[in-house]
Amino acid sequence: MKQLLVIDDQSKDLLAATEVARSLGVQDIQAKNSIPGARTYLEKGLKGEISLPDAIVLDLDLGMDSGFELLRFWHSTPRLSKIPMIVWSVVEEQKVVVDLFKVKTFVSKWKGVTALREALAELVS
Repeated sequence: MKQLLVIDDQSKDLLAATEVARSLGVQDIQAKNSIPGARTYLEKGLKGEISLPDAIVLDLDLGMDSGFELLRFWHSTPRLSKIPMIVWSVVEEQKVVVDLFKVKTFVSKWKGVTALREALAELVS
């Protein structure tokens, strides 16, 4: 994996995810703290202006934004839905809805960064 997109509105979680990815050898990490910023980034990738990420880590609770908005965009866009998605969320009840979008990996933030590291390590190898 060369490039990872991390979307989270909490700076401590963005930093944690970035550190985990770097420890696994990912060099290019794009961090976005809002859905509009992440969507603009992905739309530029779809237009060929920049490269699309190899994987995405998404928090669903983004304060004023909802990660489900980006999840719907990802799911309904064939080129994006081929990109592995890790949903990293505090609300474990959201896993049922996330499964409907065919996201293969749901990581509870309550399990800590070790669980995120394990999920990312599967994608990196």
